[in-house]
Amino acid sequence: MIFDVISKYHQLSRLDKHHRYKSWEHCYRYFNKNFISIGDEAILDHGCLHLAFYLASWGMLRGGAFLLQKDYRVHEYFLKDVVTKSHYHKHYDRELHLNMNKISIEGINELIQDTTNSYINNIPQINGEDKTVSVTDTLASKILLGVYGNVPAYDRYLKAALKRHEIKQQFDEESLMEIVDFYNLNRDEFEKCQRLFREDGSAYTPMKLVDMYFWQVGYFMDNPDDYSEELKKVDEFIAGFYLARGSVQVKSVSKNALSTGSIREYIIEVLNQAKAQGGTIIDLRSGDIHKNLKLANRMPSICSAMVSLGAFNFEIINDTPSGASSTKVVRYFLK
Repeated sequence: MIFDVISKYHQLSRLDKHHRYKSWEHCYRYFNKNFISIGDEAILDHGCLHLAFYLASWGMLRGGAFLLQKDYRVHEYFLKDVVTKSHYHKHYDRELHLNMNKISIEGINELIQDTTNSYINNIPQINGEDKTVSVTDTLASKILLGVYGNVPAYDRYLKAALKRHEIKQQFDEESLMEIVDFYNLNRDEFEKCQRLFREDGSAYTPMKLVDMYFWQVGYFMDNPDDYSEELKKVDEFIAGFYLARGSVQVKSVSKNALSTGSIREYIIEVLNQAKAQGGTIIDLRSGDIHKNLKLANRMPSICSAMVSLGAFNFEIINDTPSGASSTKVVRYFLK
C-alpha cells in the first residue's frame, strides 16, 4: 500500500526533471554536503537561496505568510544560529536516519524551538510595522525537512492523514515517535521506496518518504470523489496497522497461556473491528500477531488459528513449506 502511494509521487518527479518536487532534493543535498562550512559567507548565501526557493516551491510564500514580505537572506539567522551548532550535526548522520528509532528523535523539541526562535528573535518588523512573526508547525517542519530531512512537513494534508491513522498531530517528539513506530512496522515497504528513488540517483531519507506517504493520503482525503478507491485501500491498510500497533487487546486471558482457540478469538476480534471501520479486505501476517500477543515459540498455533477461524473467507498470500513461519500472510475478505 505504502509503495503504491509513494510511487504516484515518484512518477511525477520522474516525468518532469524540473518538477517542484525536485526542490527538496536540491535543498537537502546542498545542506547535507555543506553543513560543516555553512559559516562561510558564499556557502551561507547559497544556502539561503536553496532554502528560500524550496519553501516557495512548497507553498510557504502564499497569503499572509511573513516570508512573502522578505528576501531570501531572511534565512541567514536560522543558518547561523541553528545549522552551525555542532550538536545538531548528528541529524546529518546517515545511520541515524536509517535506524529510525528513539535516538533519531531525541532532542528534536529543542531543535524545533531553536528554529522558531531564530526567526521570531531576529525579525521584528514586517513592512515597517513592529510585529512578532508567526512560525507555524508547517513552516518549522518544512524548514527542518529541507535542511535536515529528519521530520515530515506538518501541513494540513499530513495532519489529516495522521489523524486518520490515529497518530498524534502536534509537531513534537511524541508525535514523531509514533511516526517512527509506523515506519518500523512498515519498514520493508519504505525501504523498497528508497530503492526506487535510488535508481534515479536520489537519496530520500526515511522521514521524507513518510512525508510523501501521509501527504498523498491527505490529498486523497481532500479530493474524495476522485480518489474513493484509493481511500478504500488506505482504510483497509489502516485496519491492519491497528493490529500491528496492538490496538486490539485480548481480554481476560493471560497472553503467555493463550490456547489456539483464544488466538482465533483475537484474530476474529481484529477482523470484526476492521469490518466495523468499513474495511472489506485485510492482510494479516503471522509474525505481527505473534509479536502483538507477546508469545514465545507459538508460531505453529498462530498459523493454525489463522486458517481455522470458522468465519470469513480467506486466501493465503504468502507461505512456506512448513506452513508455520513468521512470514505467513493471509488475506481475509470481510464481506
